[in-house]
Amino acid sequence: MKNSEFITDGVPITKEEIRAISISKLNINHAKSFLDIGSGTGTITVEVALNNPDVEVFSIEKDKIAYELTRKNIEKFGLKNVTQMFGAAPMKFEPDKKFDAIFIGGTGEKLIDVLEWSYSNMKNGSRFVSNFILIDNFFKCNLAMERIGFKNIEIIQVGVSKLEALGGGKYFKPLNPVFVVSAEK
Repeated sequence: MKNSEFITDGVPITKEEIRAISISKLNINHAKSFLDIGSGTGTITVEVALNNPDVEVFSIEKDKIAYELTRKNIEKFGLKNVTQMFGAAPMKFEPDKKFDAIFIGGTGEKLIDVLEWSYSNMKNGSRFVSNFILIDNFFKCNLAMERIGFKNIEIIQVGVSKLEALGGGKYFKPLNPVFVVSAEK
């Protein structure tokens, strides 16, 4: 999906190229349930829900502005398979819920707690993906995932540049490089 399809009100989003890679790594094809932690503007939530109408999608966001943007994007696309929750992970699901795929877009200062909680809420064989732009958080995540027990950890760094006009010519304007971490339980 194009970035321009989403309501963002100037709030940063997971760019379409990074979404494509992240969603591919989640391998949603056979999933029944998906959790987006730190949904931000809701781009991952919306794209997964729109392209997988049989998947039960849950979206958690603690920032009120971002929560409202996710809600607006869910409504814009008329999605009925999304349950949106205001708050921060870790949180309790009633009844206890296990997920086929989990994406972490943001954790604030609770990265390790959220990783441990995510792992405990994943079904065996399920997929996990998280994106980082800060090297420090990427390193913390990598070390913690090994200790927690994640398997088949794969890490890629994605650098995207887009052709833009500059003066009388054109150049490739780089976007922030992103670490995409994927694994399974």
